Amino acid sequence: MREEVNRHKTNEDDDFKNLDGESDEVVSGSSLLSLLGSKDRDFLLSPTGTQVKISDHEGKVIGILFSANWYPPCQEFTRLLANTYEQLKHSDPGFEIVFVSSDEDLDAFNNYRACMPWLAIPFSDLETKRALNRRFDIECIPCLIILQPNKKEGTTIRDGVDLIYRYGIQAYPFTEERLEELLEKERDKHKNQTLKDLLILPGKRFSLGAFHATK
Repeated sequence: MREEVNRHKTNEDDDFKNLDGESDEVVSGSSLLSLLGSKDRDFLLSPTGTQVKISDHEGKVIGILFSANWYPPCQEFTRLLANTYEQLKHSDPGFEIVFVSSDEDLDAFNNYRACMPWLAIPFSDLETKRALNRRFDIECIPCLIILQPNKKEGTTIRDGVDLIYRYGIQAYPFTEERLEELLEKERDKHKNQTLKDLLILPGKRFSLGAFHATK
């Protein structure tokens, strides 16, 4: 389990502040999918470069991935996310990811997207990318925003990167109920641990001082 994820502060932070004052908590269903398009574009790019209608993904749990090829922690997380995505797609087609690039040129975008099995906002659509960054107040990458198909199923999940590192596919469908179940399991596991269990973890050193400091 990865306890700390390296993040890079985006160069466009000042441009991407939430200028419209809207809360991301209300973005779901068709309102979310409308964000993924523009007045001139109603499609996303598939992994093979074909156009996929945004409307085809109504009713799905949507992950919006903000990432860039030039930052190694983004590449590391993308590999993990791709594995998780493939497992989920085999068991539940109701999940989709959309890549929002912070790459500096088209070649970098295409090279990075080549290892992604999900959809993407076209590199040329700067307006939509900026709108998404503003809406979710993106300051650091990688960042994975999870939205439910309707507001009743849960609010916006902003720490998708941490959830994937921590739980993998077990976090799906990323609802508040599911995440509470996972936290409860962790609490139960912690309660059942004894000092002896902590001291004999294979291949690790344990500091009693650290143990007492957490009590």
